[in-house]
Order: sequence, then structure tokens, then C-alpha cells
Amino acid sequence: MLRVIHAYHVKPGIDEEAFVEWLDSQLDEVTRRFGCVGRKTWVFLDGFEGTYDRHKDIRRPRYLNEAFWVGEEAANNFRQWLLSPEGEPLRRRWFDSITDHTVLRYVDYEPARVVTDD
Repeated sequence: MLRVIHAYHVKPGIDEEAFVEWLDSQLDEVTRRFGCVGRKTWVFLDGFEGTYDRHKDIRRPRYLNEAFWVGEEAANNFRQWLLSPEGEPLRRRWFDSITDHTVLRYVDYEPARVVTDD
């Protein structure tokens, strides 16, 4: 399982609610074809660095778009589609409407298996 997170702000002057709803509907439709098994958009509330008793508030992009993929190949295939002429209209509107974009990719943690003589 691969987890991909896009963190971003919506550019000033863009209707945030309409844009996020549009992006979610577009990604729901397209990503499923490539092996996305679940998606969710989150709105950043707050956060801090440090420990609970000694911390400093942090600022992060307002939106987190989270997707779960069957594997890295599926997510890479979607990325290739997004870079293709067919994916250009979605990609152009998406990235022309956001700023401070970051992508994070995570895989499931599997503890090392102990090999025994059994």
C-alpha cells in the first residue's frame, strides 16, 4: 500500500470551496482507473514542533489531499497519465489554482522478520 499526500494552499482569488470540490470530483473519477483505493481531503487545523510541554506553533499548507494506492506502480502510472496530453487539462487547472505544493509518499511499515531454523 502506498500513501500519497499533496499539501497545498489555494491561490488568492480562487473560490476555495468550489476548487476543492472540483479537484476531489476529478481525482475520484480518474485515480480509481489507476488503482487508487481511497481518497480524502483534509483541512489543516493546527500543529506544533517540539514536545507537548515545550512547543512552537507551526504553519502548514491549508489542504492535504490524501490518496491510498495499491502500490507504487499504480501511483506512478497515474503520474505519467497526468503528464500526458490527456491529463494536461486536469493538471493545468489543478496547478494553476494552487501554491506551496508539496508531495509526500509513504509505504506501509513492515518490521524486519526474524529468520529462524524452524
